[in-house]
Amino acid sequence: MTHDALVAFGANLGDGEAVFQEIKTRFMRDFGKVRSSPLFRTKAVTLSAGSAPEPDYWNAVIQVQVPQNWKPGEFLDRLLVLEKELGRIRTGSPQEHWSARTADLDLLLWDDQFLDAAPHLVLPHPMMAWRRFVLEPACRIVPDRLHPLTGQTLAEMLAVLKKREEREELTDGDPFLLWDSMEPVPQELLERSRMQKCPILARRWVCRNGESSETFRKLLQLLRKPPNTERTA
Repeated sequence: MTHDALVAFGANLGDGEAVFQEIKTRFMRDFGKVRSSPLFRTKAVTLSAGSAPEPDYWNAVIQVQVPQNWKPGEFLDRLLVLEKELGRIRTGSPQEHWSARTADLDLLLWDDQFLDAAPHLVLPHPMMAWRRFVLEPACRIVPDRLHPLTGQTLAEMLAVLKKREEREELTDGDPFLLWDSMEPVPQELLERSRMQKCPILARRWVCRNGESSETFRKLLQLLRKPPNTERTA
């Protein structure tokens, strides 16, 4: 018996292709059963207008079968150690969350588990529903995987995101249910997420590295912009 973990990879400093191959090699060595998407090339997105442009990213998603005795927090710690070994330096600064990096490994899904252990770990990953650079590679390997909160398949979530990007203007409201608080998300909102098949954007889940409420406001503005509007990238 194993846990089914889904991990997002990103890198826009150094040799991202070589780093990706090294990560897969280490996962194979440590866990055995590994599947991965191809690498995708994507534009960097920042929250601050006027910021200097950053290098494009290499993005991919990796599925790892983790031994049954592992807990998700332990696996996340292993990912952070691997990032460090591959050259990433974490300073603890709130701005670091949006900065360039040699290797970024995010735990997206762990079986079908919902976990709010903020600030250390939130499952499913709280931003995956609005990241095409996550959903697109994920759908190359596990398109029928279910999102634990909305009940949608990843392919359905990607289709919703693509449909929104194709529109010239937005007429159907926010692409999320908003929880603008650092308190735990109430059960009622969790249930609405599944009933409406709409992901939750929670300040408690997103602002886990000391980011201010102003950072959250900028994120709201970014997600609410019509897809054809010029975005900082």
